[in-house]
Amino acid sequence: MSTLFIIFLVLAAATTALFFAGYARGVRIALASYADDRVEVDDSGDLSTYWWPIALAVLGAAMIIALVGVSPVFIYVAPLLALITAAGNGLAFFIDDDATGAE
Repeated sequence: MSTLFIIFLVLAAATTALFFAGYARGVRIALASYADDRVEVDDSGDLSTYWWPIALAVLGAAMIIALVGVSPVFIYVAPLLALITAAGNGLAFFIDDDATGAE
């Protein structure tokens, strides 16, 4: 096995653990607050708040796809971005203050 393969394997294992731990936390909080009538969700401002990261993600993906045609080394960037995205999703469950009732 190559060094690069081992690095990606370790990153994938750590990302998987973080994602599943965050997902399990999110499920526990969702089940605990299911019958709570005080919980209100206001996602009306999400698009106006997060439009620029969405646009950057789309542009970044397009740029990576284009760069793969320029140099084969960029083929490793796409799996790395997939791992970063999964880790970010898992991490989001831990940094969500609203889920725990903290204000």
